[in-house]
Amino acid sequence: MKILILSCLTLSAILAQQTSAPGGNLCLYTPVGDESNQKAVPIQDFRTSGLDFVRPNWCVTHCADRKSVKVAARFQFANSSPEVPTYKVRRTYTRQSGVKVTAELTSGVPTKRDDDPDNFCMDDNVSAQIDAIVGNFTDIETMSEALNYYINKPGWAYIIYDMGVPPSIIETDNVKHDMNYCSKFAQKQLPDGTWGLYQVFAGLIKSGN
Repeated sequence: MKILILSCLTLSAILAQQTSAPGGNLCLYTPVGDESNQKAVPIQDFRTSGLDFVRPNWCVTHCADRKSVKVAARFQFANSSPEVPTYKVRRTYTRQSGVKVTAELTSGVPTKRDDDPDNFCMDDNVSAQIDAIVGNFTDIETMSEALNYYINKPGWAYIIYDMGVPPSIIETDNVKHDMNYCSKFAQKQLPDGTWGLYQVFAGLIKSGN
């Protein structure tokens, strides 16, 4: 695969542990080990909402042009049982194959949604609201605010990406099947007949930081 050279980050850089962000925002908080990290490159744009002020438990590294992003989030999971499945998930988006998802189980007992095994959003209402919001609104700024308004979960933070023109990669670790966590994509047909793809990463953020 060819390496995509971006104005700020290369594909290899954004998927690496250390990320630079000239002109953008760089998270300098020391990892504690229980973060969920999501990295996406290249994207068209992103926006955040909810309890989304930058802090150790919700930190977004991005380039000035917002074409690549890395989120480090500490979620307050509803179920702390070691049997809850944890995955490392990789989504690829290409012109030839569309969206492909691979999920590697890293701990726990494997489970999946009966309606969509690639949907890591266990709260049916949250999942449905995301689909409705993407379908009903046209710009990503309004979508981000609508996520917070319509889902209406205190303590949650949201980030939504407009994936833009393929190819792109989204990689997420510490993915849980948990009611306080959501990672899913939604798509809709645009006025020109093409399809727009959007990714949402959200959940209840741990308090205290």
